[in-house]
Amino acid sequence: MPYKISGTKSETARIIIFKESDWSIESNTIISGSGSYEVNSLVSGTKTVLAESTTGEMLGYGNIFAELYIPASLDRGVFGGGYHGVDKDIIDYVTISTINNATDFGDLTTARSYIGATSNGINDRGMFGGGNYSTQITYVTISTTGNSQLFGNLTTGRYDAGACSNDTNNRGVWAGSIWSVINIIDYITITSLGDASDFGDLTQARPPAGCSNGTNDRGVFSGGTNGAGSYEAYNTMDYITISTTGNAQDFGDLTTAVWSNSATSNGTNNRGIVAGGQLHNVSTTTNVIQYFTISSIGNASDFGDLTLARSAFEATSNRANERGVFAGGQAESVQYNIIDYITINSVNNASDFGDLTEERQWIAATSN
Repeated sequence: MPYKISGTKSETARIIIFKESDWSIESNTIISGSGSYEVNSLVSGTKTVLAESTTGEMLGYGNIFAELYIPASLDRGVFGGGYHGVDKDIIDYVTISTINNATDFGDLTTARSYIGATSNGINDRGMFGGGNYSTQITYVTISTTGNSQLFGNLTTGRYDAGACSNDTNNRGVWAGSIWSVINIIDYITITSLGDASDFGDLTQARPPAGCSNGTNDRGVFSGGTNGAGSYEAYNTMDYITISTTGNAQDFGDLTTAVWSNSATSNGTNNRGIVAGGQLHNVSTTTNVIQYFTISSIGNASDFGDLTLARSAFEATSNRANERGVFAGGQAESVQYNIIDYITINSVNNASDFGDLTEERQWIAATSN
């Protein structure tokens, strides 16, 4: 992950940064003018910083901690596919830390909706799997606009599978399905093109929403429905250890039973978010946002409300920078282009972020 050192100076200076772990020089740069400066693309750990002016005057500071940061190229959320009258192949993107409307990114290989999406975080590969009974998995490089490319296939066709990953540890998982209600979990190695393999089973066959605590390796799948005419909503929460294949286990209960809901997290900061969804059948939507601590088995708690009650939308976040975004969706057959945002570590209501390029529901979302 990228780290930086920031400071101020009164004139042009050479800034040399030593890694205190082995005393090697990590950065050696001339920074012009007076005022603030920033040296980025560092690794984690303590540093010694040496500054020399053009007159030869020197200052040094030891035991300086580099600060984790997310550059703009690694602060991107992408929203793929969806449905509005017909299936869509659109991919939009936003800079998550900047409130604004979405911009065109490119196209999926085929128009589809009900897709599950995930990524390997700052390693920059976004994955779109399943949708409309498809087994197809495609990928994009999130920091570079363009069309998606073929990756491989899931073990079975899926509608509205929940997806998540263990971030830079490079494993992505897809769980469940709606119209063909199944409990199957698949997994892939995100950097290696190829087909998915069987991971295990959910505790209950359903289409859940998925999120994880990133490199801490726990995935949680929340909500869902039996999809069998009555569309009974579930409050079920399951969890898996992403790096270890096996069946899911009971995590706790949501405050409100929902299906067609969305989920995201603040990664290693360990808070999972579940938002919106259908309360039952296909007509009653909710604006409720719930939260839980991913590493602690237990029930969800109330977080706040979305700006609008809806279902069939998706969520993603810029991980440790604490912003979650919710895009698209529908209520009573009306499709929306709205994007909401929250600060994940602060219990509160969502605020308006901007709009997608088109109104649509059943979209997929992920980020780098």
